[in-house]
Amino acid sequence: MLNLSVAQAQEDPRFNISINFEDGNTPSLREQVKQALPILWDRIITQQARPTMPKNIKAMTLLRSVRPQQGGSIIQFSPERIWARLEKEGIPHIRTLPVFNLRVELINAFGSSMQGSENEVLAYAHEQSAKLGIQLKANAPLLAIRIQWLDDIQVQLSARGQSRLSEFSETRNLDMGDPFIQLKRWVTQTMMRARDAYVWQNKLVMDANNASDELAALSLHLLIEQAASLPEQIALETALKADPRVQSILPNYLNYRSREYIIQLKQNDDSWIADWFAQRGMVATPNTQGWLIR
Repeated sequence: MLNLSVAQAQEDPRFNISINFEDGNTPSLREQVKQALPILWDRIITQQARPTMPKNIKAMTLLRSVRPQQGGSIIQFSPERIWARLEKEGIPHIRTLPVFNLRVELINAFGSSMQGSENEVLAYAHEQSAKLGIQLKANAPLLAIRIQWLDDIQVQLSARGQSRLSEFSETRNLDMGDPFIQLKRWVTQTMMRARDAYVWQNKLVMDANNASDELAALSLHLLIEQAASLPEQIALETALKADPRVQSILPNYLNYRSREYIIQLKQNDDSWIADWFAQRGMVATPNTQGWLIR
């Protein structure tokens, strides 16, 4: 079994994957590289494009070097070969390493700062940053994420700063149980949205996107805040997928009270969404990322 983790590198750290050999078994070099490549894709491919990555790419053709380490090895991929292959495939990617000065602010329903919890969530974000293809530094553009409790089940999530991510503010529902598990997920999702705002859009990528009618402008976030059982969720997803105006639907997160999808449309027109959900007893309101449905 392989245990994959982040390896520190003097160059772009995203291209270095540390593999620890478990159970005393040393896999073949080909197997090591094959297992490491999806980790690289998770760091440099946008969330919307990640499911479209071809499955037939030969990882060995993208390899730069292999360095042994205690109990494993470090697989280093070639940035030049990676970028060339992604451009050939027309896959939107993040070429420049996104660097942020991350700040997390948690405010309870009484308006008081929750400093201990802020430190916990911020520490978790730092632990996850390298896996997301992000570097966090104090002297970098600000990415400030604020979560404020409105009542026992609702919070307001907002983001601002100096990154390329457009400022936004959304109301979200908390699940039953430990709310900080959900807060950590929302913070890392916001970090990924900020990361994806740095997508490399050269002419080749844009031409490929135009040819397949999958421009980033046609990709929307649908945040549905309505309690629904699993069969009800599946029924709604099935109906939406069956609509001829929908290209694809990718779940971002799912739970009983709320769920978020990334939806790609075939045409540059989302004006029909409000009527579509109204016919099913819900109200759809446009926001900065797409639509909020309640």
